[in-house]
Amino acid sequence: MKEKKRKISNMRIEIKGIPAAPGIAIGRAYIFGTEDMVPKERSILEKEIAAEVSRFKEALKKTKKELLAIEKKISREMGVNHGRIFSAHLLVLEDSVLVHEVITRLKKKRKNIEVVFVEVLNKYISVLSKAKDEYLRDRISDITDVGKRILRNLMGSEKKGLEEIDGKSIVIAYDLSPSDTAMMHKGRVLGFATDIGGRTSHTAIMAKSLEIPAVVGMEDITDMVQNGDYVILDGIHGIVIINPTKKDLEKYEGDKKKY
Repeated sequence: MKEKKRKISNMRIEIKGIPAAPGIAIGRAYIFGTEDMVPKERSILEKEIAAEVSRFKEALKKTKKELLAIEKKISREMGVNHGRIFSAHLLVLEDSVLVHEVITRLKKKRKNIEVVFVEVLNKYISVLSKAKDEYLRDRISDITDVGKRILRNLMGSEKKGLEEIDGKSIVIAYDLSPSDTAMMHKGRVLGFATDIGGRTSHTAIMAKSLEIPAVVGMEDITDMVQNGDYVILDGIHGIVIINPTKKDLEKYEGDKKKY
């Protein structure tokens, strides 16, 4: 397990990442959870296989309904082109190869469907992570987004979304899915920074359209910042300053007004 490199309180730290959406944000950090759901493994009997397959198909149907609702909302509020991002998510649900592999593995391994599904999903993510093409690597966020939705529906759990944030904050996360970004309340989310991600990710595209400053690919910002830390986020140059000095604040307040 990676050891946390927590900063010394009030120490100024400047981190460089990839500028994903232009603009400057100044405010308090809000750490958005990584939501790592790890299903508990259990063995199943042959007579239980049909019920597990049925649960899986029900979760797929429920996830499809959720994505169609998001696609409709985004198409209405941001335009059809952005709604099509979630059409790509729907294609993951309708991938017969993935569905077939999950069911085949379930019958072979005789483990509960949640565990089998995570194993197959991680295999897909591993293959994409090794791709040389940046566009293909950035599709990991899309697959992860859909995968977490399916898993939540299988496990009957709910997720607190960014639309529920109180007050104005700069969101700090390991990663943000396109649906996380799409549901952001522009008046409450001043900007966001993530450990991973690239310029061609759907999350970056959504941030630009929403005009929310963003910096991605920062590697370990979630290890360096804490809830409530004062931060400056520069989406133009891909810089985040934690606990800025008075000089930093004066400079970026001026840059923000010019921008």
